[in-house]
Amino acid sequence: MVGGDWFDCVPLSADRTLLVIGDVMGHGVAAAVDMSHYSAMLRAIATESVPPHVLLERMDRLTARLSGERPATCLLAVVDTGLGRATYASAGHLPPALLDRHNRARLLEDVPTGPPLGTGMGGYGSRSYPCAPGDTLLLYTDGLVERRGEDIDCSLRRLAGLRLPRSATIDQVLDELLDQLVASGVDAEDDVALLAARIRSAPGSAGHPLRS
Repeated sequence: MVGGDWFDCVPLSADRTLLVIGDVMGHGVAAAVDMSHYSAMLRAIATESVPPHVLLERMDRLTARLSGERPATCLLAVVDTGLGRATYASAGHLPPALLDRHNRARLLEDVPTGPPLGTGMGGYGSRSYPCAPGDTLLLYTDGLVERRGEDIDCSLRRLAGLRLPRSATIDQVLDELLDQLVASGVDAEDDVALLAARIRSAPGSAGHPLRS
């Protein structure tokens, strides 16, 4: 974690996992301190029975009561491998992407997006998408895709248009994304956080059914 960007993976049960990506506004030590507050707060309130948009509502209300906390964007995904679905909720964050088992990318642009955390405005929603064994869920901060002077829609189309090796492991996928996007002209001063989680082929196999 660098500056105000953070990610997390919180097991909720044998089949359910909470994935988190967030970006506190600003840079430096102050943003990093606020980032640690958001991360700790989310871990404290995350439970198996609470959908992601309710978690965002609670975080927004709690943060709005505090003085001095910087606003933050945040994207949550509750992955249920037993049901074969992932449920997303966004607080002003860029849309997640889904890589199928051949590593073809698709942006999930219909995830409901509410205001950043800390505004006290609320108004968050959730949306579920199917996820199958071999799929990779991709959550990222804007430092991965944004380029100075470029419209964000162009930046997102670049991500969606990437051609990744069909047989790439999850580590190779991460390397390819960073090499093709960050190393090719993204503003190096911006923080980058990237979280990839691949659904295992058999939920009942040894270990957790989600690899991140």
